[in-house]
Amino acid sequence: MINLKGIVAKQGGFTLKVDSLSLSRGELVAVLGNNGSGKSTFLSVLSGLKPFRGKYILDGREFGSLPAIERHRLISLLPQQSSLNMPFDVQYVVLTGRYPYTDGRGYSSKDMECTEETLRRLDIYHLRHRLFNELSGGERQRVLLARVINRDSPVMLLDEPLSGVDLRHQHEIIDLLKELSSDKTILLVVHDISLAVREFKRFLFFVKGTLRYDLYRENLDEERLSEVFQVRLRFIKNDESLFVYSEGKNREAL
Repeated sequence: MINLKGIVAKQGGFTLKVDSLSLSRGELVAVLGNNGSGKSTFLSVLSGLKPFRGKYILDGREFGSLPAIERHRLISLLPQQSSLNMPFDVQYVVLTGRYPYTDGRGYSSKDMECTEETLRRLDIYHLRHRLFNELSGGERQRVLLARVINRDSPVMLLDEPLSGVDLRHQHEIIDLLKELSSDKTILLVVHDISLAVREFKRFLFFVKGTLRYDLYRENLDEERLSEVFQVRLRFIKNDESLFVYSEGKNREAL
């Protein structure tokens, strides 16, 4: 679905580098790293929000050759921070996720049906007539995630989708994303390392703007994670589960 080669993107004094990466349909991938490591920039490049050099193939075609409307249908992005701060009700906010499929003049009955289903799946149907601006931070996050999911694009880029979301809904969201990823490519920026290693099978680790490691769960080790996060991390294995805890600052990695 996605193939990258020699990607370089600059933003001020910051440079993102991805030498080579391939992502297929049916993958749910965690994107991890310390603050400022390039995770959000990486998603912005994939979504087309930031210019880049290098080769980016999306669905078998050069990304730069795709019309804007087709990009929007293929890729949906949940940014880390949203500028949406208007007095729209929840149902309309989620409905706008379907805009790339419209003729620009209105929404179809299918769009309305998809929106209702998405509202229910994210447990926000009861909020549908509430104004977005009146919601709590966690509720807003679930509404914005529902807007992305409602587009039903084959590639979903989610920058900290669990931020501010209560524990119950975090688990429900992860379960839903696992279900959706059966025929999609979904990337999530995650800060909870323990949650990531428990729920995900593939991991992209960024360090100072560079994709340092592309690992599957069975290849994770304490040394690499300690290097990435610059703290001494240890694993506890229990049957099929893996837990991560910190012993403190990893001076060897500094």
